[in-house]
Amino acid sequence: MDLQLDGRRVLVTGSSSGIGAGIARVLAAEGATVAVHGRDAGRTRQVADELIAAGGRAVAILGDLATEEGSSHVADAALAELGGVDVLINNAGGKTVAGNPPWFDVPWAEWIGTYEMNVGAAVRLIHRLVPGMKARGWGRVIQIASASGIQPEPTVGEYQAAKAAMVNLSVGLARALAHTGITVNTVTPGTILTPAVERWLAHVAEQQDWGSDWRVIEKRFTTELIPLCADQLGRPEDIGRVVALLASPLSGYITGANYRVDGGQCRSVN
Repeated sequence: MDLQLDGRRVLVTGSSSGIGAGIARVLAAEGATVAVHGRDAGRTRQVADELIAAGGRAVAILGDLATEEGSSHVADAALAELGGVDVLINNAGGKTVAGNPPWFDVPWAEWIGTYEMNVGAAVRLIHRLVPGMKARGWGRVIQIASASGIQPEPTVGEYQAAKAAMVNLSVGLARALAHTGITVNTVTPGTILTPAVERWLAHVAEQQDWGSDWRVIEKRFTTELIPLCADQLGRPEDIGRVVALLASPLSGYITGANYRVDGGQCRSVN
């Protein structure tokens, strides 16, 4: 299927590694011109160069989206490098506290910092880039949330709440942009095999004495630690393919929706 993304100008935040890089690879392969964003110059440039080497069109943009100044810089750079942004993918995020501390061990200041990294980053770029989409009568805004935002655990409460806010944000924004030609949706990943998750899972396998055979480790993880319906963990490109569909002109009747790509991890109906 031709997703009609050839020539579309896309900013993928937090795309210097992991899920963001997987999204960028899929979109570039579909013909989009992709602005790869990150905070580390070497990693960001490396992903952009990989897309170009594979025949795609890409530029590298640096900036810290947790601040107003950094967000303005990223928006300005994307507009200058691409000549406009047709598709905004708010993938950048994270949390300010390392590890998985209990709910009551995270002070309010860290909640604010985590909200700035996730919700603040998205809202600031929406404010800067959506007016151009409205002027052209077409656009796509896609938030990348997390399974923990809709199926929370007793830890990392600030991160889970921020990701839940991303889902809510999409619905309200979709309604605010009714009849503008712009759709707004959320993609909610489950456990995705990024380099960080792979390192963590190797540590878990060592603790559980699962051996070193990756097929065994993955099977035991998906049946014992985080039971899934799928028989493997997701890959970054699994998220990228769903994002590509939602970014496409073919998805004009899809807005205000949340698409779970979690292998059956979340137990709710939706």
